[in-house]
Amino acid sequence: MSRRTVHCRTLGCDKNLVDSEALLGRFAARGIPVTAVPDDADIWVLNTCGFIEAARRDSYEAIAEMCATKGARTLVVTGCLSQEHGESIARDYPGVDLVNGVGNFDRLLDALELGQDRVPVARPEDARYDGMADRPLLTPPHLAFLKISEGCNFRCAFCRIPLIRGDQRSRTVAELADEARRLAARGVRELMLVSQNTSDYGRGAGEDLHDLAAALGEVDGLRWLRLHYLYPGLIGADRFRRLLDLPKVLPYVDMPVQHASPAVLRRMNRPFDAEKLARFFEELRRDRPDLVLRTTLLLGFPGEEEQDVEAVADFLERIRFDHVGTYRYSPEAGTAGADFDDAPDPEEVADREARLTDLQGDIARERQLTRLGQEFDVVVDSVGDGAEWSDLLADLAAGDLEEGDREPGTADPRSLVAGPVAVARSRHFAYDTDGVVLMDGRGLAAGDWLTARFAAVTPFDVLGVRAAARGKEC
Repeated sequence: MSRRTVHCRTLGCDKNLVDSEALLGRFAARGIPVTAVPDDADIWVLNTCGFIEAARRDSYEAIAEMCATKGARTLVVTGCLSQEHGESIARDYPGVDLVNGVGNFDRLLDALELGQDRVPVARPEDARYDGMADRPLLTPPHLAFLKISEGCNFRCAFCRIPLIRGDQRSRTVAELADEARRLAARGVRELMLVSQNTSDYGRGAGEDLHDLAAALGEVDGLRWLRLHYLYPGLIGADRFRRLLDLPKVLPYVDMPVQHASPAVLRRMNRPFDAEKLARFFEELRRDRPDLVLRTTLLLGFPGEEEQDVEAVADFLERIRFDHVGTYRYSPEAGTAGADFDDAPDPEEVADREARLTDLQGDIARERQLTRLGQEFDVVVDSVGDGAEWSDLLADLAAGDLEEGDREPGTADPRSLVAGPVAVARSRHFAYDTDGVVLMDGRGLAAGDWLTARFAAVTPFDVLGVRAAARGKEC
């Protein structure tokens, strides 16, 4: 291969980020250095997202931008968007030198060496992610995503993922435990388990999520295991309690419910009962008051009416989630939802989203206030210029009922603007998804573990005050 250095830009979810890491690992294995600086690279790779219309729009804008600025560089487009629209990308963007779908990374590199402009698009089922423990990490070096399976067996009426990624194929416990051991040997201390449907891991293979978490809990060096993308209704409360009792599994549950109206859930082809799910969350919270709950809501699905939004609001009030993400429906070709013609008015959807976001902000603030003054282990993700965090530090300084609260006698958080600020997380916050714990960064570095007192909070973030430094290998 004549080119010497590669840079990858990733759009979309953390599962896509793992794909980018695996691809860069294959470049490195062929002697092609990886750089985080676009200007230093001879090869640009864009890993696209095609989940919803907004994501496709972002991907097309990124392709156009990179075509306009690449100069003499080679531009490779890969990922979910090009899995389905590779031909039109190659036709409409002459600046793209090579188009690939999902997976097929070795064939991608072969095509690049041969000067080809297309990698034949494989069936999604043939594009299995096999992992690569020595892949370059695009996260801070003390944490990594562990992709435990690919694809999904469910057919939700709004989702194209099974059409893009195929049915679920799980990696084995032995394979994943080996990857985890090798990552831990490189200094990884937090593993974030991701897939399209983590609850369904191992189905049909005689293994399940409990087996996997138990094996990962035995890996020396690992400290935190965080579970993402759990599917509602597939694991009962008793089994889930046993899962949360395993060593190193954090009391943190990321379970996208999408909606809480029975009528909308039926239309979405989501095979679970909202009332049973509410009781499931309540049981877990009774047993584990320290449990952190995160969910995702899809608003504006066809047929959604005001009473359906009220059902979502009631659900939020009842469960008291710590973190909630929202997004708006867009019709996706090939899904059942695309055949419905009774989508609500976009302005009304925006209003519904705003109202639920305001409600959740109040709930999140209440949850945060229960931790004010308590001490928790935190890990430092980065240390940087305090001025970059001036707006958030101002929010933490507000100390009023609308924007935040802080302990009496706490120094003004805005004083941190003048020095280095450590961006840390406790178990309550997932990397690059939830809030952060901001602290005085003097004497700290990425990867440090310490105990911090929560001295001020907003609904989403925390001012931490150092309690007792405990080093990098806590």
